[in-house]
Amino acid sequence: MSELQTIITTANLVPTLLPVSNKLNQCLVDALNQRPELHSGLEETNSVTFNFRDKSYSAENGGFHPVEIALTKEADNTWRYAYITDFAFVGNHYPELAKELDFDFLSGEWFASYLGDYSSIKNNTNAAELYRLWEGNFLAYASMGMYDEIEINVS
Repeated sequence: MSELQTIITTANLVPTLLPVSNKLNQCLVDALNQRPELHSGLEETNSVTFNFRDKSYSAENGGFHPVEIALTKEADNTWRYAYITDFAFVGNHYPELAKELDFDFLSGEWFASYLGDYSSIKNNTNAAELYRLWEGNFLAYASMGMYDEIEINVS
């Protein structure tokens, strides 16, 4: 087992208010294992942020939405999802990237641009259903190699 796997594993990712699957946990562990330069010093890290991008994504041509996933380390060395955010271009004449979906686990709220405001995640079947749909799509795109840039920041 690598040094990294002893620090972040699918077993020490704390369950969330939404049904985050072991497949997503494994996807993140695998992405970290592809970056051996991050292994040293990870024990002192308090957060890890993953940015998955399709470099060809644009307002004009579409593509696969950029996704940002953040984990924070707890005092007992378990890891918790801080947030999962899916971005999309919005606007006509001057499109800009904005949050399309945001699952904020630290505040216990979620956001969908078509709803326009944050709502509580707890016991919210709409949040759970949308999350399952989003995660299934994300994992399918990731397994097909649609994210040709994966940036990982530790702090």
